Amino acid sequence: MMSSSNVSSMSNADVGKAFNAVVKGIGRNDIGEILFNWNESQLNMDGDKIISYPGRDGVFSRGKEGGKVNISKRDFLDWIFRDDPFDEKVYGANIRNDAEWTGLIHRARDATLIENTSSTNN
Repeated sequence: MMSSSNVSSMSNADVGKAFNAVVKGIGRNDIGEILFNWNESQLNMDGDKIISYPGRDGVFSRGKEGGKVNISKRDFLDWIFRDDPFDEKVYGANIRNDAEWTGLIHRARDATLIENTSSTNN
């Protein structure tokens, strides 16, 4: 089984493949929901980068607290495989009982595992 420690040892190319497998495996809407709940980020238009628009006015902010910021795919995958998506202090009491949220996280993990398995078998 993959874990956050496995993510830290993956090459950048493998991280990219695993992230793309998640996007392809669960779809833009579902990955968008996970990203927003993780750190209020989103996919770029091409669907191959995680971006955020910090600042009070988000996409319209410029300068010190604004503009577009790229976010690490490795950080996202590391988060997915830790217990963090089920942290009750962040996501509320009984988050593990939320079938929709747990389903999204498990589907994202499964999509990554499928890509990781196919990469190692080639």
